[in-house]
Amino acid sequence: MYKNHSKYTSTLVWSILGLVFGILPNLFWLFLVAMCFALREYNTPVIVFGSFSIVVGIVFTVLGIRGLLTIAAVSAANWDFEKDADGIVGMDTILKARGKKKGSAYERCLLRAVEKGYFEKLTYDRTNRIFEMSDRVNDMNDYRNRFVGKNCPNCGAPLKIKKGMSIVCDRCGQEVEG
Repeated sequence: MYKNHSKYTSTLVWSILGLVFGILPNLFWLFLVAMCFALREYNTPVIVFGSFSIVVGIVFTVLGIRGLLTIAAVSAANWDFEKDADGIVGMDTILKARGKKKGSAYERCLLRAVEKGYFEKLTYDRTNRIFEMSDRVNDMNDYRNRFVGKNCPNCGAPLKIKKGMSIVCDRCGQEVEG
């Protein structure tokens, strides 16, 4: 397991609490404000406080959803890390498995998760765009023997490909073998 269980669990709990404290009060205040307008009794304190509470509830809801998306990305990446045998997983491999592109919100979410400590026993090499699992890689700098530098035959873009694998060029969509 490469996910940090304590960080994972605390984020899950806070995300659920954020959703509960975001959605339920919003529903209550929306109902209350709607009743004020329906009955044509414009109770200013109820409308003002209700509107303020709705904004706060939206913030809690957004933070809860963001936390759950982080948890989902960490779980999916953890699955890829555990399937890997040699201890090196390229970011492009993870993105391809999820149908995402380089620079996507999913990639940014994964990088933020690495920075915030959601993973254990692995590092991310930004230059080569690879994750290295410290419990599986004997020599952390041995990735040069595992990756091939190639140019895309279609558009000429520089690519780093794991030997024996293939990736899709993020510029033109051409599949390139390693």
